Order: sequence, then C-alpha cells, then structure tokens
Amino acid sequence: AWAKKVPGFQELSLHDQVQLLESSWLEVLMIGLIWRSIHCPGKLIFAQDLILDRSEGDCVEGMAEIFDMLLATVSRFRMLKLKPEEFVCLKAIILLNSGAFSFCSNSVESLHNSSAVESMLDNITDALIHHISHSGASVQQQPRRQAQLLLLLSHIRHMSNKGMEHLYSIKCKNKVPL
Repeated sequence: AWAKKVPGFQELSLHDQVQLLESSWLEVLMIGLIWRSIHCPGKLIFAQDLILDRSEGDCVEGMAEIFDMLLATVSRFRMLKLKPEEFVCLKAIILLNSGAFSFCSNSVESLHNSSAVESMLDNITDALIHHISHSGASVQQQPRRQAQLLLLLSHIRHMSNKGMEHLYSIKCKNKVPL
C-alpha cells in the first residue's frame, strides 16, 4: 500500500510495479526494520511483539552477521538523526532504484518504462535535496548530509544480498521450504 503513495507509481504498468517490488522487497523490509528500531539501541523491532536483542539474534543459525550489520546501520541512522521525510525518500529511492540496472541481468526482465521510473527517481531525489536544503543545515553541510544518507543505501543493499544468501543456504539445506 505504501508504494502506491510514491508519486507516479500507480501510473506505471502493473508489470513495472511488480518488477520494482520483487526487486526491492528485502531492502524495503530492512529499511523499515531499521526505522522502527532507531529509538531502541541494541534491539531490532521486527513487530510490536517481536523485539530481539543481539543475544537473541545469535539463536538463529547464520543470522549473527546480518544482525550485527543491521544494528550498526540502525546506530548510523540514529547518529544522523534521520528524519521521517528523509526515511520516506530513502525508502522510495530503494524501490525505484531496484529496477534501474535490470538490463545487466538475464534473470530479471527489464522494465517497460524505465524512463518514467528514472524520472520518478529524479523527483524523489530532488525532494530529498529540497528537504535537506530547508532543514537548517549550512550550505556546506547540505551536500555532506545528502551523501551520508545515500551512502547508507549501499549498506542496506549489502545486507539484503547477505539475507538472500542466507535464505538460499537454508533452502539448500532443506531446513525451510521456500
């Protein structure tokens, strides 16, 4: 439902909407987890009734590394004092950027209207820049903050890739049917 609120998303073909969501689902879930956990140092808030600390993260085989990476990213978001508007922009950027390089892979069907997605991505990036420019930060601090926020997306992508590797490993060991 949140993706429908991204300006222009509903105007995309159903194919493109599905491609973007399928390409970004784990990153989107992770940034949401990070956002929910921002005010609880050392804990990850998966849901109101599912809050885990580091020791509980060890209980799930192979999850300690991902858990630590998530906690480190939560700490970075907290240190940067991420604002709700910035979070929403980053989440939308994750969604829209997920299809940007699908032409590089034979396993992923390309978007039907990649130029529309690129335009939407530009608009969201402009909104992030606009918010930062009106945040009270100095002219020198504004590009630095933008860079700091966008650099976090590579960490989220890395964690997502690690998560996918973990899910694949579980599948290969026949521990959980996927």
